[in-house]
Amino acid sequence: MSFPRRVRWLTTAALFAPAASLSAQGFGLNEIGTCAVARGFAVTGATCDDASVIFWNPAAAAELAQRSVSLGANAIIIKGGFAQDSTGIRYPSNIQPALVPSFFGNVRNGPNGRVAIGLGVYVPYGLTSQWNDNFPGRFSALKAKLTTIYVQPNIAYRINNNWSVGGGPVLGNSTVELTQAIDLSQQVASVTNGVPVTFGQLGIAKNTEFARVRLKGSSHAVGYNVGIHGKYEGWSIGARYLSALGFHYTGADATFTQKATNLFLAQNNVIAPKGAAAPLDLLLQGQFTGSGALTNQYGDSRITNPWQAQAGIGYSGFAGTTLSADVVRFGWSKFGSLPVTFNGNAAAKSRSLIEDYHDTWSYRFGAEHMVHSTGLLDGWTGRAGYSYAESPAPDATVTPLLPDMNRRNVSAGLGIPFGPRYRLDAAYLHVNTPGRRGRIVERTLVSQTAQQLNTGAYDLKADVISLSLNANF
Repeated sequence: MSFPRRVRWLTTAALFAPAASLSAQGFGLNEIGTCAVARGFAVTGATCDDASVIFWNPAAAAELAQRSVSLGANAIIIKGGFAQDSTGIRYPSNIQPALVPSFFGNVRNGPNGRVAIGLGVYVPYGLTSQWNDNFPGRFSALKAKLTTIYVQPNIAYRINNNWSVGGGPVLGNSTVELTQAIDLSQQVASVTNGVPVTFGQLGIAKNTEFARVRLKGSSHAVGYNVGIHGKYEGWSIGARYLSALGFHYTGADATFTQKATNLFLAQNNVIAPKGAAAPLDLLLQGQFTGSGALTNQYGDSRITNPWQAQAGIGYSGFAGTTLSADVVRFGWSKFGSLPVTFNGNAAAKSRSLIEDYHDTWSYRFGAEHMVHSTGLLDGWTGRAGYSYAESPAPDATVTPLLPDMNRRNVSAGLGIPFGPRYRLDAAYLHVNTPGRRGRIVERTLVSQTAQQLNTGAYDLKADVISLSLNANF
C-alpha cells in the first residue's frame, strides 16, 4: 500500500478516537443559577425563587411571581496535572478559565394565574481540557473543547394550591473542537513484500511529533425537560427528568499542520532507496498540500449527552430557614461504545471506541436562611451546600481529555435584595477530588485493563464563582 494512503488512514483514526471519547468523560455542568450553586444543587424539591427553576424543576415556574427574569454567569477555574510513573515528572494542565452564562425568563397569566410560559438558555454539559506542548499525552489530546447549549421553551400549570406540573422541549446545539499531536514513529512509511514498515522501524523515536490536527464540528438535537412539584405545610417535594440528547457530527472538519522534526533518514532508506541521507521534513512536506494525504479531512461521529433524573425534598418549617436534600441519577451508560465512521478512502478504518461508562449517582444537600429584621440586612439570604458526585469513567478510561474522578463540592453564597423587585445572588463553590490513576494512550482492545494502560496519576481541582441578577415583578 502506498505511503500517502496509509498515513492518511492512521492519522485520521488517531484524530477521531479522542474526539469521540470527549463527551464520555462525565463532564456535566451543574452550575446553572447562582442560588442552586450556593445550595449544593439541592433545589428540585425546595426550589429557588427565581426563573432558573425552568431547568431545575419546570413545574415550579407556575409558582413564581407574575414576571421573573434571571441572568447569570459562572467563572470556572480548573487546575490539574499528570504525574508520570516512569519519570516522576508532573505535567501541569494549561486550562484557561471558562465563563458559562445562562438566561431564564418566565411570565404567569396574572397575579393569581395558574399558567406560566417561560424560556431557558443554559449549558448543562461542557468540557475544556488543555495541556502544554511537552505533555507526553498530547498524542491523545493537546486541547479539547466541547460546548452544548440548550434552549428550553417551558409551560407550567398550577393544578391547585399544592401541586404543579410543567415542562417543554429542549433544543440542543453542540460544538466540538480538538487539537492533537501526531506521532511519526507510529505511521507506516512503506510496505515491503506485503509487510508494513513504520517510521519507528526506520529509527524514528517514539513520540516524535511531525504534525498537529485540529478537528471542529457541530450538531443539533432535540429532547425534553419535565417536572412535578408539590408543597404542604412547610414541606415541599419535586422531581424532574431531562432526556438524553444524541448529537451526530457529520462532515466535521480536520485541518493538518506540519511540525518540523529537523531529522534525516539514513542513506538508501526504503522511501528513497537510491538516495543520499534525506531531510525528513522535506519528504513529508508534500503530504500537507495539493493532493497529499494530510490535507483537509472529514468524518462522522455520534455523541449522546446522558439523561438526568433528579428528586428532592425540602422543609421550611423553621422561621426563615429552608433545608433540602436531593438525589440524582445520570444515564452515562449510553457510552458503552461509540461509533466512528470515516468517509471515502478511510471507510475501512471505521470502528467503535471502547468506553464502558456506567450510570452514576449524585447526592446533594442545601440550606438557606433569610434575615428578617428592621436593619440593613433585612431580606438578605445566606446559603450553603454540599454535594457528592460519582465518576462514570471506569479505571481504564481516565484520559487527558478529562481525567474524571469522584467529586466533593462545598459551596456558600448570599442573596442581596435591592428593593422589592431585584436581587443579586453571589456564590462560591470548591470542587475537591481524591486524584486518580489514568492513561495517556488510547484503549484499543476490550481485554486491556487499567493495570496495563495506566502509567501515572491525575490530580484535579476546580473553583467556581457565580453571580446572577434576578428580578421578580
